Amino acid sequence: MLSEIVCSLFRKNRIDFHNGLNIILGDDDAKNSIGKSSALMAVDFVHGGDSLLDDKSGAIREMGHHSYQFAFIFSGKKYFFSRSTITSDIVHVCDDSYTHVSEITIQQFRNLLKEYYGLEGCENSFRSLISPFSRIWGKEGIEPDSPFSASTKEPSGEAIYRLIDLFGYSESILTEKKAIEAQKERKKIISGSMKASIIPSINRTKYKENVGIIESNTDLIDKLKHGLGGALATYEALFDENLTALQTKKNELSLLRTDLQAKKKRLEREIAGITPRLSANISLVAEFFPNVNVERLEQVEGFHQKISSIVKKQLREDLSETTIEEMNLTDQISVLEDSIQSALAAKGMPDDIFKRVFDLKEVTDKAQAENGYFDQKKNLEDAIKLAVERLETIYSSIFLDIEAKLNLRLKSFNRVVYGAKRNSSELRIKSANSYTFSSPADTGAGKSFAGLIGFDLAMLSCTHLPFIIHDSVIYKNIEVEATKRIIRILSFVKAKQIFLSFDEAHKFGAHVEMLVKKFTALELSHSDLLYTKDWREKSV
Repeated sequence: MLSEIVCSLFRKNRIDFHNGLNIILGDDDAKNSIGKSSALMAVDFVHGGDSLLDDKSGAIREMGHHSYQFAFIFSGKKYFFSRSTITSDIVHVCDDSYTHVSEITIQQFRNLLKEYYGLEGCENSFRSLISPFSRIWGKEGIEPDSPFSASTKEPSGEAIYRLIDLFGYSESILTEKKAIEAQKERKKIISGSMKASIIPSINRTKYKENVGIIESNTDLIDKLKHGLGGALATYEALFDENLTALQTKKNELSLLRTDLQAKKKRLEREIAGITPRLSANISLVAEFFPNVNVERLEQVEGFHQKISSIVKKQLREDLSETTIEEMNLTDQISVLEDSIQSALAAKGMPDDIFKRVFDLKEVTDKAQAENGYFDQKKNLEDAIKLAVERLETIYSSIFLDIEAKLNLRLKSFNRVVYGAKRNSSELRIKSANSYTFSSPADTGAGKSFAGLIGFDLAMLSCTHLPFIIHDSVIYKNIEVEATKRIIRILSFVKAKQIFLSFDEAHKFGAHVEMLVKKFTALELSHSDLLYTKDWREKSV
């Protein structure tokens, strides 16, 4: 828990805190700008917050950058730290006299608080978990219909996951989410590979075509096998690894040779000047377009000829290399053909039969490979769909549990504050991305803010949330009698901390005034401000 905050610019130098309710008490005139909200901002700042740095109160502007020393007590041990507004990204670890011993980053400090407050099992960061419950004027978090959202711009899905996290259900959600993301990543890789033509891309129509090809070719191969009788082991020969490898290699080299032959022809045309350019068709162009500028075409041709003369030597060298490559491939193909013929002769198989069966198998294998990739993608899509359905089932179970626990607490709170006849605020989580928090048929401002207080108390009771911060503005619209009962409820909190700014205690009666005085950590007034400097009225 937070034990103390010390600042040389505080009028009283130090604020001491304890378990349970800690009140920053204003005067009976409810004067503003005396430091109540600023004191709460300091509480938020020493818990790793940055809202104080926005300087909406003007403390930094008027007094310059300054430091806060503060201490926490965890498991009976006291820890001392210091943080400055000018180097807010650094926190100093101190001894008991606040002498700097070492320094850590603000993120390390937040991680430390997360551990000390018993929140290390949560997936969200420490600030993400506690910030929505630091409800201070000038800092987001006082919207009564968004009780666990960090800001008005935050997606509802993030707020709901924070709630799931605080209730300790994030692990089961995260496990299923990771499985879905892994499957989606695999699907993305397959889809990307198909798009880049690394693997075949087919649709359902092509898939059905392939099924027909596979069935038809398998039947043909079977007929060839049995049609030759026992004289020829066609099927075994087809799957002879050496023979199949020879035929595959031959097919590959034949494709390469075809490419080289096309390249050779192109180079020969380039060297001869027979290219598909304007020079080859000037007369034809002039015939169809009499007004064409023939002189200009000839100039263009002259330019191309010049280019041709410069690169002709390189073209001839390329042609020579291509011709040699083609001859080498022809020799290799010839050797492979001889090897295939010898292997087939040894098996007593005619070459044309083997080629026919081989071609059928090649087409069949291609169809099977294409359908295999399609099946992989389809199986992943089905697996993702099932995983999403499982996740929705998990969500539904978690939402029902969270709703039941919080709404039960809200009903109890409402019964004490307003009586059994008034509707209590209700949380309804519609999905992982949508929720509502309201009081059905009772939407007044006072009831809404009371529901917000009830929600925070329920969260303190049902989760590992360590503290809440409430500014007095939350209580302004709540009826006097309801506020009196709320203060009594807050006074019974013992294990965790509540930081509350409050004023006009006298109007709530002697008993509440006495209760407020009992839990006051700091009392402020028009003449007794938080800071040593008063900048409310500018000097002329």
